[in-house]
Amino acid sequence: RGLPPAVKEAIVAALVARFAPAARVLDVGAGSGRFALPLAERGFPVVAVDLSPEMLAHLRTKRPADARFPQPVLADAARLPLQNAAFPAVFSVHALHLVPDLPAALDEIQRVLAPGGVFALGYIDHDPHAPVGWTLHAWRQALAERGYDLSAPMWRDYPEIVADLRDRLGPPQTVEAARWQKTVVPAEVLEGVSTRQFTPYWGLPDEEHAAVVAALRRKAQQVFGDLHRPRPDPRGFVWHFFTP
Repeated sequence: RGLPPAVKEAIVAALVARFAPAARVLDVGAGSGRFALPLAERGFPVVAVDLSPEMLAHLRTKRPADARFPQPVLADAARLPLQNAAFPAVFSVHALHLVPDLPAALDEIQRVLAPGGVFALGYIDHDPHAPVGWTLHAWRQALAERGYDLSAPMWRDYPEIVADLRDRLGPPQTVEAARWQKTVVPAEVLEGVSTRQFTPYWGLPDEEHAAVVAALRRKAQQVFGDLHRPRPDPRGFVWHFFTP
């Protein structure tokens, strides 16, 4: 999920615009610090929580040697080792769909969020008619037809998470922080499904996975024709800002 530099800058700027200057920030599912690091560079004391020691080790290698932040914390989002109401600003990008116990993770986010604070949920929103978005939708549809629970980790969709947060925290302010376009080859997108390149395509037994991929290829040929012809693939980055 590499982002063009100008796109990443716009995403971070939209976040900074909603956070009080130098507010203590919690990044839930920080990974290697893609957003925690630029926030720390802008003077925010960021705590970066992730369940992966490897990701946090990578974050440490990217952090300047003399920097205190981001402060990496190895923890489960559903059991944060952090004080109540400790963070005026909390955010998460491309992480909550992986959490096994989403209600517990949302409980924890509410617990550590300070009164009057902001929780921001961010993700890439793909055009459903372009190859990447179409493939993701077709994959989920195939799982549903086979009786799988689409609210399960990995397959959970971000609009569902937004709906859960709306019930808890009230309606968000939604901001499209950036819009850009890549050129993709449908055959390569489908190969990414076949090799389980991204988390939404994990979780099926090998034989069933292969059958779903074969069916997707047949459908994709009907929709896109030549699967080896490059096609435009627009996408946007969306922030949902909740201020309970």
